[in-house]
Amino acid sequence: MRLGYNRVHRLPHGYFGWRDVHSSGEDVPETLPQLTVGDFFPSCHLVLLSYSRDKAYLQIQHDERTISLEDIQSEYILIELYNEYCHQCLKEVKEYKALYAILKEDTSLHGKIKMMGIGVGSKKRQVAKFRKQQMIDFPLFADEKSGIFACLGKPDLPTSYLVQRSPNGGRKIILVQSGHIRSRKELIDKVRSLVRGEHSAVSNQQSAL
Repeated sequence: MRLGYNRVHRLPHGYFGWRDVHSSGEDVPETLPQLTVGDFFPSCHLVLLSYSRDKAYLQIQHDERTISLEDIQSEYILIELYNEYCHQCLKEVKEYKALYAILKEDTSLHGKIKMMGIGVGSKKRQVAKFRKQQMIDFPLFADEKSGIFACLGKPDLPTSYLVQRSPNGGRKIILVQSGHIRSRKELIDKVRSLVRGEHSAVSNQQSAL
């Protein structure tokens, strides 16, 4: 099935094959332990690529193009890490677009959760092009030097993190979804449950949904 991306390069080892070819080894810190439920998502600065649209959606209160997760007003953020050369990431585009539509239409979640994607190792123009070609409505950002990816412990892609604002600052990871989304309904039900406060973050959902 084609997803509308016309120049997809297939590498023998997917994204990791691409990373071996393109990474200088100087831009990415040494591998850290993979972050999971209960850890804090790395503090990071991101550049708005679709300024007006993304600023309004994320409810950013200042006029700078560079933002942090703390600038996003919602208590919860669903953050997907992907790479446009990753075959599995391309296969999951449809799922993440559907998740965004469901979250947006759920009136019980309005104002509570936002969704965004981070392109690992991708330049800003690549991210902007990918978003346009894939017709993705939620904001995408570029992690050009893979610094965020490295701080997360270089997880398999795609991986998503549901993070919650901590009273003491920062964003705590309360759900991790890695790889193929086996059940869209189970994942959205889990997200809804966590956002509504019906369940505490007790399990890591890696490769389980």
